[in-house]
Amino acid sequence: MEYKLTIGKMEDLKKLIREDMAKTENINYEDFEFLDVFYYSGLKKWNVKIEFTKEGTKYLASMDIQENGIITRYQQREEDVLQ
Repeated sequence: MEYKLTIGKMEDLKKLIREDMAKTENINYEDFEFLDVFYYSGLKKWNVKIEFTKEGTKYLASMDIQENGIITRYQQREEDVLQ
């Protein structure tokens, strides 16, 4: 049986993203915020927009994630420098 990140498992999806971003970007949970989480039921994929701060710089990132947890697109850009 294959695990699927469906609309009823949104909290699982958020946890997966938080853990992955904390590990890959080396950021704390406090420096991370979800801006938008949208599920395309027809396409069976998620679109997630997040904001995080790393070393005094704020970043905006977005990603597309399939129901099986595979990230098919990830984009990140620097927003501004914090004082």
